[in-house]
Amino acid sequence: MRIAHVHNFNTSSSDPKKTVKSATIEVDIKPIRYLEDLGLFDDEKEFYRFIVRTKYYIRKSGSYTEFIKFLKKKRGMNRCGVHVNLWGDDGYQIHMHHTPLVLEDIIHVVIAKRQEEMETLTMSAIAREVMELHYLGLVGLYPLCETCHEYAHGDTNDLFIPEDAIYGDVDAFFDIYDKYIADSLKQKYHTWKTLNEGYSIIKSEIPESLMRKYIYVKTKGDQQVMSNAALVGFINELSK
Repeated sequence: MRIAHVHNFNTSSSDPKKTVKSATIEVDIKPIRYLEDLGLFDDEKEFYRFIVRTKYYIRKSGSYTEFIKFLKKKRGMNRCGVHVNLWGDDGYQIHMHHTPLVLEDIIHVVIAKRQEEMETLTMSAIAREVMELHYLGLVGLYPLCETCHEYAHGDTNDLFIPEDAIYGDVDAFFDIYDKYIADSLKQKYHTWKTLNEGYSIIKSEIPESLMRKYIYVKTKGDQQVMSNAALVGFINELSK
């Protein structure tokens, strides 16, 4: 999208023999809310497509690539959080999983904030703010191997990731962006916090062998992962 400028148009004649009145017209086309005027966000399908395109725009950006390199080299996030014996250095693909909010959720919140504050809604501006949140450590991230990452984004996903295992201050993000966050995302966050409270108690009181027996499940690929459903069931049993 081209950024508009102020253009000066002079109506005076270039012919020196002709006498005409001259005037200067200033045209100022502001890009703010330009995309909204096009009605892009009025159509639900188009809005979803825009979010998906923005996600891929971010993932392919140089700033995102450098950020992921930093996490792997400086924060030890170069191995799968579920299968800790799978390292990127050994040839395994390690992905950064966004949790408890996925990247699309974060983009949605940023768009809502920029709409509310009458800020530009160009894809590049939205992506820049999303990346600022990453660099400020306000986005929850967790390393997963390719198989686990696919599972985490699948329809049967039941993976529980403890709050103390992720990188990023999710609580601060919700505090800062609270008024722009949809109720459904707030409910998602509060459910995650409640599960973490129960998990913290279980972890401090129950041996790991029992935890593995009651809150771990096997996926289709015969992998053992902590299960949201199993954790809820175990908490309910302990509460009786």
